[in-house]
Amino acid sequence: MTGQEERDVLFARLFGIMSIVQSGLLVRTDPLSTSASSATLPSTLSSYEEVLSQLLILGEKKSWLRESAWFTIKLAVDAIEESEVSWKNEAIESTLKQLFIDNKIWSPEKVALALKLQVLFSHRNWNDLFSSPFRNSDLYSPANLQALSRILKVRMLPSITHLVP
Repeated sequence: MTGQEERDVLFARLFGIMSIVQSGLLVRTDPLSTSASSATLPSTLSSYEEVLSQLLILGEKKSWLRESAWFTIKLAVDAIEESEVSWKNEAIESTLKQLFIDNKIWSPEKVALALKLQVLFSHRNWNDLFSSPFRNSDLYSPANLQALSRILKVRMLPSITHLVP
């Protein structure tokens, strides 16, 4: 594939996954009404886990896709939180496992989602999930500021470095 074709495929995958999340198909509790020749089952935990996994892969594949992939992960978390699926608690546990235990790489997008999840699930023990690179679960703690600054560090473009004293 050419570079343009690869970009098109990656954007198509991201758009397709985002469409599934935003349409509510990811967390539907009833089968879709169908014709006699096809059947669609309600959403499952395994389909949610696959969507989350694919978004993480997309976000790591190209740096310019990371923000959009993590935004879609945020949409999926919101959909789970607002849903009435029977596997909601398992989905939350799976999300935390995939984001913080299986995936040790921190990015600004992951920090933003971590802060949101801490608000949603304040009863959780975040020390276990944030053990590396953070010293405690309060990301704004003075003990965490150095690690947080490394993650959030914005690299200046060579063309504007002459503007900085």
